[in-house]
Amino acid sequence: MAELASTVILLATMCWVLGSVVRREWGPALARFSAGVLASFVVSNVDELTGWLGDTGGHPSEPAGAEHQASNEPSLWLPLALGAGGLAVCFGLYGLWNLLQRRRGRRVAQRAADAALQTRRHAIEVEHDEVRDAYAAYLCDVLAVLDRPALDDVTVPRTAALLHAVDTAADARQGSDLDAYRQAVSALKTAWRAADGHARRTGARYLPAEDRVAIAKARRLFEKALDERGSQHERMAAYGKARALLDGVLTVPRQAVAAVKHQTRPAPADAEDTTA
Repeated sequence: MAELASTVILLATMCWVLGSVVRREWGPALARFSAGVLASFVVSNVDELTGWLGDTGGHPSEPAGAEHQASNEPSLWLPLALGAGGLAVCFGLYGLWNLLQRRRGRRVAQRAADAALQTRRHAIEVEHDEVRDAYAAYLCDVLAVLDRPALDDVTVPRTAALLHAVDTAADARQGSDLDAYRQAVSALKTAWRAADGHARRTGARYLPAEDRVAIAKARRLFEKALDERGSQHERMAAYGKARALLDGVLTVPRQAVAAVKHQTRPAPADAEDTTA
């Protein structure tokens, strides 16, 4: 029973010390370890200690053999060995727990960093898409092109800078350097504001007078071609005249041409009537 009680005390001491180690209370951990080892030693050698302390009769005891004396001496090495082993296990478990916590902390930090990176990229992509959508809307609107022809004229320095910024931002979006992408989008926004503002202020005034007259006539014809209240024949004729007027004067973007063709395309019922 003494050995069992001693083992229970050592196990309890291990748990007690482990709790202190986890909380990094090194002083209480050492005190608890010492108290546990002492209690285990006392319990495992209670009989020997009782006989040793109770030998106060004053009569000399009969000499005993060496083996008898050795068997009556309290055995200290076993509690110390078990206690040291228990302490080693406690520190080992704490080290393992600490290692797992650090790894978990690194994973959590990495996930947080990745999430923040994705949030930043998404915000930059939104700004990038705003400029792309605005430029695409201009290229698809033939009336806007005729009002701001400089925005599609590569001979205009601000427009040339805008096209260069568009390509640079598109390339940066495919890469992994977020700072470079942010700088490219910032440069694109600046180039767009400069080119669009210049085109709005200038209009067609930078072109020769005869070109401005042809553009004004073509704009009125395109308005007629896009007016759904007119007949299909009138709208198609206006579209053809407008294209003829702009021939050699201004190149209409293909996106705008496609949009006008789509809007002036005969409806299926009209096409069947024409065939009949």
